[in-house]
Amino acid sequence: IFVLDSLSAGPELRLLAERLRDLVRIGMEFDEICEAILAYHKHTHLVFSLESLANLARNGRVKPAVAAVARMLGIRVIGQASDAGDLEVLCKTRGEHGALERIVLEMKAHGLTNGRVHIDHCCNAAAAERLKHMVHAVFPEAKVEVGTCGALCSYYAEYGGLMVGYEDNEAPTV
Repeated sequence: IFVLDSLSAGPELRLLAERLRDLVRIGMEFDEICEAILAYHKHTHLVFSLESLANLARNGRVKPAVAAVARMLGIRVIGQASDAGDLEVLCKTRGEHGALERIVLEMKAHGLTNGRVHIDHCCNAAAAERLKHMVHAVFPEAKVEVGTCGALCSYYAEYGGLMVGYEDNEAPTV
């Protein structure tokens, strides 16, 4: 038995699951798969954009006053999964377009070039598609897929939220 603590969620988990599938399909031995997925995980990342902080405030992850002020000012929080698996705020932006631009900048800063990208949205397909086109404008060879957030991710991402899992340019190939 091998347990991989991803310290992540949603689209980054999908990248890891797809890689595991590919490693099994090519017939690697169990121990080799364990080593390979750990090596791959070092080169996957998660970034997110939240339109609302209400559910995070309800669960004690954000102060309610901060969530209320962010809502009133139209502030979107851009964050990532930290190395410890916590929500790490990278910046705050005003409006959706600024948030999408910042996500692309964060992906570039973490080494995305032509890797795989999974964009999940919570009732915001238009923004997810716009982000896909923005990613392709900067990284034409990137393999970008758009999907929807699952149940738990939808709860935290809330209406309008985006979660993006991607691999950097040092991600090992199968």
